[in-house]
Amino acid sequence: MGAARNIARMSEPPFHEVLTTYRELAGLTQQQLANHLGCSAASVSRWACGHALPFRETVEQLEQLLNAGGKIISAWRMGKSGKSTPEWARPLLNIEARARYVQAASPTLVPGYLQSPLYAGAVFRAWHPAASDSEIERLAQIRTQRLGQLPELRITAVFPVYGITGFDGAVRAEQARHLVELTEQGRLRVHLVPEGAILLSVTSPVLVFRLDTGETVISSDHIYGNVVYDADRNDQLAALVTGAMAEALPARLSLQALKELA
Repeated sequence: MGAARNIARMSEPPFHEVLTTYRELAGLTQQQLANHLGCSAASVSRWACGHALPFRETVEQLEQLLNAGGKIISAWRMGKSGKSTPEWARPLLNIEARARYVQAASPTLVPGYLQSPLYAGAVFRAWHPAASDSEIERLAQIRTQRLGQLPELRITAVFPVYGITGFDGAVRAEQARHLVELTEQGRLRVHLVPEGAILLSVTSPVLVFRLDTGETVISSDHIYGNVVYDADRNDQLAALVTGAMAEALPARLSLQALKELA
């Protein structure tokens, strides 16, 4: 039992959001999806609005039709179980809403909160090569608008400078300007890991949230979603972020480097 509590839990979106995402990625309307399944469009609409869940047989059809890599079935199981998430594994949106400060360490890219529209679009295009331009634009908007929805949140971020310089000129300049603006607004401190240095302490993006209650919650982004860790791992994981900071430039020099890229 104790070992089970130490396993990281996935903060997955609800079934209706997963269904909508993969339906749109497949380029299908609700009516077209209903036609493929042999059911009514009204049924699909109820699923998409979160008012009902389909039967297991239909979920398996959806999984195969939309090529969702198990995510549709996983979200359906979560919705069907009705089990509450442990306090330490609250959905990330709730954690963000209660956070006042976050340390973000990323081994490669600019952390999601801080990405500019062109940068986010380039990242999502690489992750979803078959997606339509409108879907990429929608995903990029969701990502880039998130920080504006969290006006109390302050961020310290550490990531390699090649997370910016590795992109083409327009993307690089827009992203650098965006980071400079956030810094000058007082919302952000950036510590760039310089060229030639290797960020060994973190192998996937790590977020250390300090909540309004004084609690610390740590999460990490992985290919299948966001993992929120049990509190007994906080000291170990926070030390990884401290190690990343040790590899980076001071904030003043990092800001100077960003201004030169903008």
